[in-house]
Amino acid sequence: MPDQIPHLKAVNICKEFGQVQVLRDVCMEINSGDVISIIGPSGAGKSTLLRCINLLETPTTGVLEIGDFKITIGEGHKKASKKELATLRRNVGMVFQSFNLFPHLTVMENISLAQRRVLGRTKDEANSRTLELLDRVGLKEKADAYPGRCSGGQQQRVAIARSLSLDPMVMLFDEPTSALDPEVGAEILTVMRELANDGMTMMIVTHEMAFAREVGDRVYVMVDGVIVESGDPRVIMSEPTHERTKQFLSAVMGR
Repeated sequence: MPDQIPHLKAVNICKEFGQVQVLRDVCMEINSGDVISIIGPSGAGKSTLLRCINLLETPTTGVLEIGDFKITIGEGHKKASKKELATLRRNVGMVFQSFNLFPHLTVMENISLAQRRVLGRTKDEANSRTLELLDRVGLKEKADAYPGRCSGGQQQRVAIARSLSLDPMVMLFDEPTSALDPEVGAEILTVMRELANDGMTMMIVTHEMAFAREVGDRVYVMVDGVIVESGDPRVIMSEPTHERTKQFLSAVMGR
């Protein structure tokens, strides 16, 4: 079992867009090596939560802790500095639904660029690490290709390798298979299973119920910006206690 070291802690995270409250007092804690799944109906606030944890969206109020880094957000607290944002994003990798690769750069350049700018690696060091990661995701032969010459599944694997290249403490995945057909999506889930087996700490917003049940250590069910239920995925999915969890699982499992 991995050591129970809190890698990421979110406390009372709230997010408002104008008069609309998207997240309400969301709390969760992720330990070293945990694989956490966040499930729930569309519009529940799942993706917004990930973006708040990575500070791509600034929470209205709340506390975030990533390793030794801690920031309190809200009235009376200063905004995160550029250095603090860089520290947080350096330690929290994120893979999106869309691949967000630079089309004018090769696969090698897409993965190496951030290593050189953020970690200060030399070109040779960054390229060496890039080839290791491409081999890990089964795409070493695509190093000199441009994203446009890669399939959707290949581009998503490149995006995963790019996030891993900064050696993050935690990886966030925002429905990484939603833009892919089922067969290609299965390839991505295989890569993620391998990462989990290697001990990567991960938080995953997903509609892949089988993956959440088989691979996840814990599942959070989010409805209308609130965590309504959490626990062992096998227990939650077999014997949910909250009515909205029952409704959601009945809808998605019955497809």
